[in-house]
Amino acid sequence: MTYKLTGSPILKGEKNVTIVTIEKEEPGRYSYERVELPGNRTNDNEEVLIQAVLDFIRTELDPTNAIVTAQAKLEQTLAKLEQAEQKLAETETKQTATDQAVKHNQEETDRYGKIIHAVVLNAVAGKTIAYGTNYKELVELIPLAEIGKHYLAHDLITIEDPTHVEVDGEGKRILVQLNKEFTYNGEPVSDFARNGRLEMDGTGAAWKYEPKG
Repeated sequence: MTYKLTGSPILKGEKNVTIVTIEKEEPGRYSYERVELPGNRTNDNEEVLIQAVLDFIRTELDPTNAIVTAQAKLEQTLAKLEQAEQKLAETETKQTATDQAVKHNQEETDRYGKIIHAVVLNAVAGKTIAYGTNYKELVELIPLAEIGKHYLAHDLITIEDPTHVEVDGEGKRILVQLNKEFTYNGEPVSDFARNGRLEMDGTGAAWKYEPKG
């Protein structure tokens, strides 16, 4: 079973997504998959785009399992990164090789971080989460906002909301998607909620757990 890219990826700037279509060739028939990948992916090569589409489809089928897999790979990569940095401090004779290992592991860390970002946002914003406990597990993968830290557009942060009344074990940590650069200074979740100060001016929006049904 082989896949190939059908046409060029199309960037939809207003949604900050890239439309990618791949074709699967099977004996006697062809089938197509068309998805919207987060961010600008127009410069990615065909192999990377095909894998991204397949990962996205698997995520749609089982977002919780995809998160667990990505998180496990991220933890493995972070461990390798730490080992490589220790070796770099111990000896300079292997400087070049170690630098390459650090660079590779950092790239892998960034890659799995992006996968987690995309899966969490897709599951929460797409309202595909069946249980509050699943929401809690997902948002705990996104760091709490740090006072004084500067964030970029499209970053995800979480903010504890002590006033939130749980309905299904979803916890009090709320996911916030930023739409533009922003320095966090302790703003509450209510500022990002619907009709909140920072939601109204386009800074970002809070995605609270919403029970299905």
